[in-house]
Amino acid sequence: MRQFFLETDPSHPPRPGDTVTLDRDESHHLFTVLRGGRENQLDLVDGRGLRMTGLPAAKDGKLARIKILSVEKDEQEIREPRLVLACAVVKGKRFEWALEKAVELGAHEIQPLVTDLGVIDPRPGKQERWRGVLIAALKQCGRAWLPELRRPVNLAAALERRPDDPVYCGAAPGDWPAWGESPISWVSLNRPSPSPLPGTLTMLVGPEGGWSPAELELMASVDRLIPVGLGPHILRTETAAVAGMTVLQTLRDRVLTAP
Repeated sequence: MRQFFLETDPSHPPRPGDTVTLDRDESHHLFTVLRGGRENQLDLVDGRGLRMTGLPAAKDGKLARIKILSVEKDEQEIREPRLVLACAVVKGKRFEWALEKAVELGAHEIQPLVTDLGVIDPRPGKQERWRGVLIAALKQCGRAWLPELRRPVNLAAALERRPDDPVYCGAAPGDWPAWGESPISWVSLNRPSPSPLPGTLTMLVGPEGGWSPAELELMASVDRLIPVGLGPHILRTETAAVAGMTVLQTLRDRVLTAP
């Protein structure tokens, strides 16, 4: 799929017949990978639900001009409940890998967490780099909606955002006593859909050092938090993020397809 990312103005979205301009990165991709051939019909998305097709029309210096052939809005992808990954920021490219896979697995929102035992305090410049990772993943997997990337916050602030919606937590075996019982297995989530349906389903994933006693105590005090076992072994943060998002995606599918 030749899918390109096009920044659009929500108040003046493109229409068939309009000519738009790709940014420098997308133009470079077109000119170098596809050789800019005008016979190549392109698929474009704007990260706000628009799916467009177009043809290369001209070259404006190093920028590509595209004539829009069709425009449609993808509403199916953002039906509630929407999926939120609240994940501790970890070092190196492991967090970027988790971001990439979260996009592929249908996350609608990503909340980076600064945790008590985490070793990374993300710099402000990371936000733009992370957004680039999300856009690249969006193009690769064929989605039309770019997940909302929120500013890093601590666990308490993340839990306060949606006080009525369920929050699932990937629980490591050593964390289980904090809840007084073993976490439920994800397969046991196959139960009747809640009524009314929640607006969001959130998965919490902790740092490489685990949750602090204070964070575990905070989570244990939240009635709507549901610990979910992701297997008998201790997972890296990015692995737990993938496993947790798979759980949420499965649960969301069951909710949306329930009679």
